[in-house]
Amino acid sequence: MNFKLFGCVAMGVFVAHLGVFMLLSHLRPPPPKPPEPNFKVRSQTVVDRETGETTVYREITVSTRLGTPAPKATPVARVDVDVPR
Repeated sequence: MNFKLFGCVAMGVFVAHLGVFMLLSHLRPPPPKPPEPNFKVRSQTVVDRETGETTVYREITVSTRLGTPAPKATPVARVDVDVPR
């Protein structure tokens, strides 16, 4: 078999596979959105009118919700058993 023909066939198969893989990669659903940050930052700058001194107040708020709430327990039926003595 001719070596150039074999190379052309191999490159054609490679390019065809590459095209199919690229097409399939675009058909996947997008990744899920990342969760919102659990903290907020605020700052306020205050200038004293008399002295001209600048004061910066910074506030950082962090939520303490670490996970989903625990599932509620289902009540279990109570069974009374007579034990002979």
